[in-house]
Amino acid sequence: MSDLFAFLGGPLIIFYSIAIIASIFLVVQLLLTALGFGDGDVDVDTDLDGGNVISFRSLTGFFGGFGWTGVVLLENGFSLAIAILGGMGVGIGLMLTFAYLMRVFYSLKESGNVDLRNAIGHVATVYVAIPPAGTGAGQVRIMVQGRLQVLEATTNATERIPSEHRVRVADVADSGTLLVEPVSNPDAKES
Repeated sequence: MSDLFAFLGGPLIIFYSIAIIASIFLVVQLLLTALGFGDGDVDVDTDLDGGNVISFRSLTGFFGGFGWTGVVLLENGFSLAIAILGGMGVGIGLMLTFAYLMRVFYSLKESGNVDLRNAIGHVATVYVAIPPAGTGAGQVRIMVQGRLQVLEATTNATERIPSEHRVRVADVADSGTLLVEPVSNPDAKES
């Protein structure tokens, strides 16, 4: 193994190491995402045009692009300075590309077609107790357009509505919070 390191030379070893480690992380992220373990990403609050640019996935893209570009340039006889600059250019390009693609994918995921006004008149189950007389918000579970949703809810009722009680949706506030009222028939079915 030491013969390989001596053959490759110091900078080439560093570029190969960065490239291989970044590639392993990228494959692990893709596998975790494919197996349904979240989106396999962690964001850092650094905004550029309203979207997170620095995340674990985009950093992995940067280091992968940096490492592999450096390897290719050094293997083809370019100087270390050119390999570093070329690697940084490709790495930054990949990082911005990943950030842009994640922003596009998340906008597709979050652009829900659910119209909460379709919940009006339907029965829901209280998930988090709802404080009385609009003094706070709780949460309800309700099927809206064939999707089970957990949504914020308030009530004008004079008493607190505890968890697991049935309520009927009376209206939707501008903020997307449901206005609910207790159902007199506790056996009412969710709709």
